[in-house]
Amino acid sequence: MLFEVFKEGIFLFRELHEARWQPFGLEGDLLLFFRDLKKSIDSKDVDRIKKLISDNYYSKTYVNTNKIQLLSYFQYIFKTLPFFVNPSLEVEVCKAPESKNQQEAFLVIKPILNVHALGINFGSQGFGTPNRMGVLLERDKNSGLFSSL
Repeated sequence: MLFEVFKEGIFLFRELHEARWQPFGLEGDLLLFFRDLKKSIDSKDVDRIKKLISDNYYSKTYVNTNKIQLLSYFQYIFKTLPFFVNPSLEVEVCKAPESKNQQEAFLVIKPILNVHALGINFGSQGFGTPNRMGVLLERDKNSGLFSSL
């Protein structure tokens, strides 16, 4: 009986963890971009985020309107978190990706930031915005992978 409860708990944990790494509706290069972004945020790696965010990044609705402000925001958040507290990005895809052409894709997401300490989730909130946000991604000319526009 105890073994079955333990086994079911592991199954539920794996299912939740895998869903965070593979948001429903994303595949191919778009999935690779969001996995890389998640890995960068989860590991508090601002340099890696810098490589993912386009120099042309601009937002009318998000509080950080350009790339420099956005990177400063990440740096501030990561420095204020104690070393044993880690962020964990989760992305809910609200609108299926649309290819504008081979070089750009548009989708609507709801980013959620979970905060973990010693493996325990202490809270979740909209990441930077409680609302959905439109994201336009462009394909990097050198690598062929997507980056945030």
